[in-house]
Amino acid sequence: MDLPDEKGTYVLIASVPQMKRLEVGQLGKLNIVPGYYAYVGSAFGAGGLRARIGHHLESTASPHWHIDYLLRVAEPIEVWYTTSGQKLEHHWADLLEKASQFRIPIPRFGSSDYHRSRSSHLFYSKRRPAFAWLRQLEERFEDVHVERYVMVEVIDERGTSCSIRRESATRELQ
Repeated sequence: MDLPDEKGTYVLIASVPQMKRLEVGQLGKLNIVPGYYAYVGSAFGAGGLRARIGHHLESTASPHWHIDYLLRVAEPIEVWYTTSGQKLEHHWADLLEKASQFRIPIPRFGSSDYHRSRSSHLFYSKRRPAFAWLRQLEERFEDVHVERYVMVEVIDERGTSCSIRRESATRELQ
C-alpha cells in the first residue's frame, strides 16, 4: 500500500452495494443501507497513516474499531488524507456533518471514546463523494494539503466507470 507512514487525518470512503444487517460492538445490530460511507479517523500512532489504514483494510476478522465492523460488508474504494501534524479529525467530522450531501447514519459511530460527544465519525451519501469537495479544507486550515489514494474501480448508479486502478496513488484534485 502506497500510503505514507507519517501521522495524519483521513477519510476512508467505502461502498455498500446492498442492504446488510450488522452487529457493531456496543452500538448493537444495525441496518447498513446501500450507498457510500465516509469514515473520519486519525493516525497519530506508530506507523502513521499506512499502519492505521492497513489495519482497517486487513483486520475485519477481529474488529477493533467501529469501522472494522463496517468493512466486513463494505468495499473500501479510496482514502482522502493529510499528513499535517494538526489533529483534524473532529474538524473534518464537523464539516462532513454540515455538508448537505452527507447525513449521519449511526450516532456515535467512531466517536464513542469521546464520552461527551453525541456526534459521529461516519457519514452516509447516496452518491459517491467527490474528492474535490475536500479541497475546501486546504482553504480553511493553514498548512494542510489533502491527497487521494484510490483502491478500487467502482461503477456508479448510472453505469459509468470511474476508471480507477487498484493501488494507484494520485495527488490531483478531481
